[in-house]
Amino acid sequence: MPYQKGISKKDTTALRYSAAFLFSALNLAVMPAAYAADDVDSFALSPEQLFNATVTSVSKTSQKLMDAPAAIYVLTNEEIMRSGATSIPEALRLVPGVQVARVNANSWAISIRGFNSTLDDKLLVLIDGRTVYDPLFSGVYWDIQDTVLEDIDRIEVIRGPGATLWGANAVNGVINIITKKAADTQGNLASTTYGNQDGNVEERYGGKLGDNGYYRVYGKYLERDNEELDTGGNARDAQEESRGGFRADWKGTGDAKDDFTFQGDAYNSGASQYRFQPLFSLPGPHTQLDLEELDAHGGNMLGRWNRTFSEDSKFTLQSYVDYTSRDQLVLRDKRATFDIDAQYEFPQMDRHKIIIGGGYRYSHDNLTGSQFVTFTDIGENTNILSSFIQDKITLDPQWFLTLGSKFEHNDYTGFVAEPNARLQWQIDDSQMAWSSASHAVRTPSRLEEDLHLIQAAGSAGGPPATLLTSLDTIANPGYNGEEVNAYELGYRKQWTPKVSTDIATFYNAYHGLSTYTLATPAIFVIGTDPTRFEEPFAPDGNAWAETYGVETTANWRVLNNLNLSASHSVLVIAMHDITANTLGAQAPEKQSPKYQANLHAAWDITKDVTYDAMFYYNSALTSYLVQSHTRLDMRLGWRVADGVELSLVGQDLLDPSTHEFVSPTDGHVLPVDISRAIYGKVTWRF
Repeated sequence: MPYQKGISKKDTTALRYSAAFLFSALNLAVMPAAYAADDVDSFALSPEQLFNATVTSVSKTSQKLMDAPAAIYVLTNEEIMRSGATSIPEALRLVPGVQVARVNANSWAISIRGFNSTLDDKLLVLIDGRTVYDPLFSGVYWDIQDTVLEDIDRIEVIRGPGATLWGANAVNGVINIITKKAADTQGNLASTTYGNQDGNVEERYGGKLGDNGYYRVYGKYLERDNEELDTGGNARDAQEESRGGFRADWKGTGDAKDDFTFQGDAYNSGASQYRFQPLFSLPGPHTQLDLEELDAHGGNMLGRWNRTFSEDSKFTLQSYVDYTSRDQLVLRDKRATFDIDAQYEFPQMDRHKIIIGGGYRYSHDNLTGSQFVTFTDIGENTNILSSFIQDKITLDPQWFLTLGSKFEHNDYTGFVAEPNARLQWQIDDSQMAWSSASHAVRTPSRLEEDLHLIQAAGSAGGPPATLLTSLDTIANPGYNGEEVNAYELGYRKQWTPKVSTDIATFYNAYHGLSTYTLATPAIFVIGTDPTRFEEPFAPDGNAWAETYGVETTANWRVLNNLNLSASHSVLVIAMHDITANTLGAQAPEKQSPKYQANLHAAWDITKDVTYDAMFYYNSALTSYLVQSHTRLDMRLGWRVADGVELSLVGQDLLDPSTHEFVSPTDGHVLPVDISRAIYGKVTWRF
């Protein structure tokens, strides 16, 4: 059963006292140290250090962020910890060009460069190289993507197609979550968080395996309290989750330059939410309000072998197995996945730096429908074969051209190629300009190929008296998926060791979009239900869209102990070839904000006291009654003793509650207001 505290909506008096305590504690901590702060060493990386940080997501090989010809942002562990985030989705609010909207206590809508939805299907998410999107709808269940946040080394976010290396579904971007090596998480870590909204307890221990190996194990338990319905009343959307896992790393002995990783996780999660469902009865209203229980559990294991031949040549072999089970009101999805990938990085050959790779993924599902959802095949096997090649060509000491392509064969659309070209101008050691042209593909999901969903039911308005009309979503086995042609231009500059900027512009043209158009009506019977007059809508791929925009970031080390980082993004979406019979086709134009901005001020008040303020702005989503929103989060951290840290966090302090999103792809779920949250955290390392 999902975690339910009952009606526990936080009263405003307690919130006022909590907010007052936050600001009072800040003032008490700041005043004695305000004039001595210049002598304090910063906890955070400088702008110069960030540009020199190593990234791997752009080319699947290590390179400096400054040299990466893509719109990439690296969210460091320090930023995650200082943001006060209690989950991976909350941490992603800091990344420019990424829309993060909390739908209710247990659900998020996250996208890059538009088309946001709880079932977003244009974003590829990886955790330590393991793909976590669900082939059922080609999206991510964010409620079950979690770990000990202190163990995340960094999150690399590519805005724009990453399909050349990562494959189908990396249409609008890639989020690559990379955890720390076991050697970097030695000893004990215990942490507890408690507040008016969220709470969790986590424990991690790291140790040695002989002379060349390290390991860690962890356990985590979290609770998320009920939010309030937009119309008032308890949303009953609380969540509880427990998970545990391990990681072990070894280095080979002797002359062999090998290293090995073996890791795994398991979780069990329970939640709920209100949902409208069709009713097959006359007369009167033909929907009912049901409490949908969401029960999910699963686990995974991953192994990786790296052999280093030289400083610029390496072979990697990785494989994982993943099992997931998700049971909710309309369907049950059980899935087992096996994946294996190999990659070889050739040593530099004259002007050419070549990387090749290949992989195979097998997935088997077992689906159980309901009176609202049916499938033709309750069990299906899917296979994906893939390979890629990439060549970085040195045209001269300042100009580089990267050419590459991913080649895939899947069971739905057959063979697809996803080429990419990137031109890089290394103007000098402090600045770089780049441009790219890419083609990416989103393969059809299981739902688009084999689904019958009854969206709504009501009276047809005429005889016979038992005749109902239903608005249904049906599959189209002939649908071939979506394609995008993307063009980008960027410039990155290190103005001084303390000031840096990054700007990226883009234009994308999408074809074969999964919009739903009215098919041929029919009258039929399902089981013992009354005969229905069906108005079916099926994906047809006739619509296309254009998106364009600009994303800017800036980082300024004002003082040795004060850092400011800011970002701003503009997004324009235009849909084309929409007919009067197309269902919800204008939604993409209205479900992502046109303007987004954030500002993060990080201040090391003393060597033991830190203060962070995060401002966020999202413009309105008018079609879904989501107003423009300015959000303020604050965190005060105090290192009480060696290994012991206390922190006090306030989230969304400017409003008692905020309505962030309504998903047009899941319109049966009731809108929910997200409450202001205030919590305390104790972390002990020993």
